Amino acid sequence: MENVIRYTHADNVAKKFLLTSAFYLIVVALAGIIMSIALVSPDSVPKALNFVALRGIHLQVIIFGWLSMALMGGMYHIIPRIVKRDLYSQKLGNLHYWLMHVGIALVAVTLLMGMTTGKEYMEPILPIDLAVVVIWVIFFANIIMTVFKGDIPHFSPALNFMVLSILYLGLTFVWSNLIPWTGVRDNLSIWSFAHNEVNGWFMFGLQGIFYYIVPKMTGLEGKNQPYPEILSKIHFWCVAFFIPPSVLHHLLYKEAPVNEFWKTAGEWTSVGMLIPTFIWFYIITVSIRNSKKPIGVPGKFIIATMIFYVMNCLQGSAQSIRVINDFTHASQWVVGHAHLALLGFISFGCFGFVYWLVQSYWGKDCYNAKMANLHFWLVMIGFLGMFVPLTIAGLVQGSMEGENFYSIREAIRPYLVMRGWAGGITVLATIVFALNMSKVIKVARLQPVDLTEARNA
Repeated sequence: MENVIRYTHADNVAKKFLLTSAFYLIVVALAGIIMSIALVSPDSVPKALNFVALRGIHLQVIIFGWLSMALMGGMYHIIPRIVKRDLYSQKLGNLHYWLMHVGIALVAVTLLMGMTTGKEYMEPILPIDLAVVVIWVIFFANIIMTVFKGDIPHFSPALNFMVLSILYLGLTFVWSNLIPWTGVRDNLSIWSFAHNEVNGWFMFGLQGIFYYIVPKMTGLEGKNQPYPEILSKIHFWCVAFFIPPSVLHHLLYKEAPVNEFWKTAGEWTSVGMLIPTFIWFYIITVSIRNSKKPIGVPGKFIIATMIFYVMNCLQGSAQSIRVINDFTHASQWVVGHAHLALLGFISFGCFGFVYWLVQSYWGKDCYNAKMANLHFWLVMIGFLGMFVPLTIAGLVQGSMEGENFYSIREAIRPYLVMRGWAGGITVLATIVFALNMSKVIKVARLQPVDLTEARNA
């Protein structure tokens, strides 16, 4: 008789992360809409809600509140199932969960009090940075002990990408936040963190999760996978090779005192990222196309994710070429690109796997399908309504280089107004998503997880 593995510890922790991540997204969207209003009508926003503090909260809460909580929930669910062993410690997992909330709250409070390093993407002060390292150690220790005590498969792209993403998060955070760099090295450390949290942590983590859930969602596991295994190996080693030096594409502008060799390395490894981009796009889309099961709402989000992923990588590679970088640098184009990465690519992917994982616990009726579809179209309209005007505004700014600030501001103001309206739609989308997750929470309280049914999810 086959031994039934119960993932009690893993599921207890994973579902907490998955269900509460949605509520942080509302904070992110509200901070964003207030900032968008401040840019076109500064007097309409109370002085207590200063732009600098809100921008830090907007960044830190999407990094650690929404995206990291969702990814961590996915990993707590998936990694134990890959190695066929329950989570090493439920207590450590729950400690990690509660410390995440405390840390996010401290970041928001300190930023509103004006306590900040003043560094983009790295705003929290040193004591909070040290606490983040402790939280990461708890997370990594729990995951790595689960892996080592489990049955490690010969080759698992899902496991490889997820473990590498956790390592990237910790090493990049320590490198960028705790080492007192000066001068250009300090600038490089800032962009090393900003770049690697997206590509090293978010992208690697999401790709690992997709390598696990897409075959299950489509019924194309194991020998049924419609692509050769060598492709996933090439994909893994390409991103591992191209990601570290490509961080230098943030310092291509003429004034940056960076050696010419390293600027060229950053430029062309960024272009080289198109190789793993199209490999992964092929792997996921060919799986979706050959699906043996209906993919539902989660599948819609995954398809959108793959489209935005290619757009993000094409745009990123293009703006890493110096002649284009000179035109778009320090413009709204860059803001649009950031939204394409974090909202269009990563967030749509997280929406997809969160919907899929919660229905694996409590069934397809645990959330309202009509609300989920409404959420999809609202966030799609909201995102495109921000990305397109910001991109156009960036091109307008680039074409007006050398003109005075007020002329440029008036020229791009209509696009910033459009971005604000689209931001309002995005806020509505996050509320719909949170309400749907509230329904899941109500179902969860009445209907315990059938762990034997969920074990193969």
